[in-house]
Amino acid sequence: MPAPYTKQPIIGITVRIDPDKDTYHLRTTYPRAVLQAGGIPLLIPLLMEPGYLDAVAQVLDGILLSGNPGDIDPFRYGQAPHVALGPVHPERDETDLQLLRLADARRLPVLAICYGMQLLNVHRGGTLFQDLPSQVENVMQHQQRGTFRRVAHGIQIDRDSLLAKLAGGVTVRVNSHHHQAIDELGRDLRAIAWAADGVIEAVVGTQPNHFVLGVQWHPEINADHDSFSQALFKHFVAEAALHRQGPPLE
Repeated sequence: MPAPYTKQPIIGITVRIDPDKDTYHLRTTYPRAVLQAGGIPLLIPLLMEPGYLDAVAQVLDGILLSGNPGDIDPFRYGQAPHVALGPVHPERDETDLQLLRLADARRLPVLAICYGMQLLNVHRGGTLFQDLPSQVENVMQHQQRGTFRRVAHGIQIDRDSLLAKLAGGVTVRVNSHHHQAIDELGRDLRAIAWAADGVIEAVVGTQPNHFVLGVQWHPEINADHDSFSQALFKHFVAEAALHRQGPPLE
């Protein structure tokens, strides 16, 4: 008989918004990946009413920042908009930033995917390349066309990192759908994976007793069959379960 859901860690997942249709949306693979890994997915709408996110954070054991087809507003890292900047959604940026502040305050485990990793870097004072093709010399194609499931390019992983352990090695191929990426790395973050062109593909937090992992690809899409993607989510949910248990007794 399966364990009661009340004993499983609750993972908050940020939804995304279509301002033209006034609707929220999220790819179904995010909550499915969390559920498959043993967590309870809880979708978080982009509401900035005072106290709302604080109340939600009190019931969470982890936060998953999802990807997004739009871009982060460059004013948040002190830059003017590049000519190739995509659509920006202020309520999305602000909700995710507030959740990251709450995660820092409560030491909630964080898994940040694609746009989520970029915003994590901005939250920590870092900057972004607003458009890789026009700002990085000899850059490869990171905004792949066609199915999101296709693993498009390889990455090199720091052999001493958690990611190498989860991948079972220092090289792996990933799916890739982004035209922005980390430029200057933010505080309390360490790069642990790179594409062949030098673009940062993964980061970890360096603060003790706070699990933070950001990946530039989309492990949620292939988590139904790919062992590396599954290992990422299982480890994240396991960290959330530890947070749910609280500090060990003295």
